[in-house]
Amino acid sequence: MYRKTLIAVVLVALIALVLAVFSVAAKEHLVHVMVINKTDQTVNLALSGDGFYYYLTAPAGATSHFTVEPLKYDQTTYACGMMSSGTIDLRKVTRLNFSSCAGAPNAGEPSQEKVHLTGTPSGIEWHYQY
Repeated sequence: MYRKTLIAVVLVALIALVLAVFSVAAKEHLVHVMVINKTDQTVNLALSGDGFYYYLTAPAGATSHFTVEPLKYDQTTYACGMMSSGTIDLRKVTRLNFSSCAGAPNAGEPSQEKVHLTGTPSGIEWHYQY
């Protein structure tokens, strides 16, 4: 009797472990988006693409983390009292750094884009385009 109970418990634990692994594996196709907001206002990004819709909000002076489907999205950004629309490529891990509302940012490191709605250099292939 003890042996049958032990086998049943081990079997249930094994099934639970397999289900947990598959549940984690199913979520691995999402990508991480970090929004670093160095402005004195809330930053909002509305994303839409291939049936997925996201509304990302980063409070003033805060860093917010999100996970989204890896796609190119149509985006509308609300920051610094302005609105801008365009596309954003979120097929890989991306950090969007919203710099101060005054002055143009420098380009930043390759995996981090410093977003500024005015004063951004043209002719550069940004992931974030408007």
